[in-house]
Amino acid sequence: MSRILTLDSIRVEGAGKEATVLVSTNPDGGSIDLKGDGVQLRSLKHAYQTTIGRGNGAHDKNSITVRGASNFVIDNVYVSKSSTAGIMMAYGSNNGIVSNNTVENTGADGIHMTTESHHITVENNTVMGVGDDGIAMVSYGTSPVPVNNIVVRGNNIGNFSKARGISVVGGVDVLIENNKIADTMMAGLYISVEGSYNTLNVNNVKVVNNTIRHTGIQEPQNHPNVLVYASQGTIDNVEFYGNTITDGAHRGIGVWGGGTIKKVKFERNTLINKNGAATTFEKGNITLVNNIGF
Repeated sequence: MSRILTLDSIRVEGAGKEATVLVSTNPDGGSIDLKGDGVQLRSLKHAYQTTIGRGNGAHDKNSITVRGASNFVIDNVYVSKSSTAGIMMAYGSNNGIVSNNTVENTGADGIHMTTESHHITVENNTVMGVGDDGIAMVSYGTSPVPVNNIVVRGNNIGNFSKARGISVVGGVDVLIENNKIADTMMAGLYISVEGSYNTLNVNNVKVVNNTIRHTGIQEPQNHPNVLVYASQGTIDNVEFYGNTITDGAHRGIGVWGGGTIKKVKFERNTLINKNGAATTFEKGNITLVNNIGF
């Protein structure tokens, strides 16, 4: 493909992740764009013949871009390389399922949800060695409403991805459960309102039964395995339940920042920490119930 391929309200299905291969030859514009209602992309591989620098992060350089689609499905797709994001959902994309995909060697986030995207399930994907966050939800201040009603479940994330494992940087009503996160350069699990990117607030995030191991590798940032951070705005109603958080490269769990952090609850989590402080709780109304290793 020498240009963007647009799928509008249709189903495209290959014979499998290795059997059907689409190659984009234009590193500046090779995205597969999904639009309309009921669009589906299944069972194939998409790769760029060559890639270029992330630069301005243009969506044209993604592997797959969901542009305001409804009732969409991306299933059993192999994203092997892209200049920017692997799978990007933007412009109010909604009621979608992103499942059973493999995303590797991207220039930006592996799987990314932004600009009012909502009611999306991201499950059973493998996201490895990507150029930024593994799975990210980001809500910028230019959006009238945050990314919301997202489920991130059963994914496997790591292999020295260059930033965070799973991040919520502005978002509402998010469930993160049964994921495995390991070997990321920044925090394995990151919940934040960022002033540098002028993101929206965070409210009602549940983090349940995840395994987070050996993250926060990069120096001098020295992120903990789990980081709740507000440099502006407000984070409220965040709950961590039943997670296993082990072998942080520099420390275990951090809650801090110059913004407002309200209710953060940790219940029945297991923390096995060998390096640095087990917990660094500098802000917030922190509730601790039956945790181990805190």
